[in-house]
Amino acid sequence: MKKILLFTLLLSGCLLAADSDIDGVDDAQDRCPNTPFTDLVDKYGCSTQSILTGSHYDIIMGGGYSQMNYATQEKSNTMTETLQADYYNENIWAQIVGSYFHSSSSGYTQSGLNDTLIALYAKSPSYSGLILQVGAGVLLPTYRSGYGNEAADFLGSISFRYNINERLNFFGGYSYTLVNDKDIPNVAIYQNMQAFYAGAGYALSDKVLVSTSYAESQSIYVGIVPIQTVSAGLFYQWSLHWFSMVDYKYGLSDSASKYDTSLRVGYYF
Repeated sequence: MKKILLFTLLLSGCLLAADSDIDGVDDAQDRCPNTPFTDLVDKYGCSTQSILTGSHYDIIMGGGYSQMNYATQEKSNTMTETLQADYYNENIWAQIVGSYFHSSSSGYTQSGLNDTLIALYAKSPSYSGLILQVGAGVLLPTYRSGYGNEAADFLGSISFRYNINERLNFFGGYSYTLVNDKDIPNVAIYQNMQAFYAGAGYALSDKVLVSTSYAESQSIYVGIVPIQTVSAGLFYQWSLHWFSMVDYKYGLSDSASKYDTSLRVGYYF
């Protein structure tokens, strides 16, 4: 019995009968109480199909340490806590990422929110092992510079993954960020940013994936040499729902942190 009939039931007053999970089957005859509202049910109130077939979510929390505050481009010990939420529906992927930082060096301490990312991605079907993905997003100005010059920034991206076989793959991508923050005379002159990365991943088992990559990105500030890093990563699937990721980056340029590490834990449902 389809739950779309709920609207008709409301109009006719039939909800005067007890139906705790609002599936159109009275509690007295409902053999499967508390079915999700997104499920279609049979005459006994038991799920037959989910409207959200092909959809899932994840929440990822973590922390990291680097020797650079990239918001100010100053060398300092910086701790960052992140919270990320993703929604997947077949070939569409939506994401929101927020983070909080605490940065300190000799005579200098700063803490607060970084900018918050909201993005939408779409990927192509696999063609001879090749998958393409495009994305667009906005960086909301939740970071406070102290000068009141913050504005929303916009970004676009394109990336690929090429599966050589079931275990080995190559990946890479390019992004462009349109920076709208207002320049601060004698303090900071901003520029649009380009970034790219390339690397390879290898599945050691069904639960363990290792990867290595090179990345280069322009700084948000004019006159700063590009940020260049090499990195190594480890993904581990603990169970059907839990997973974790460890990343280590080494800075190749003076504008990058020499050592940058992070640990994230996620839950998939």
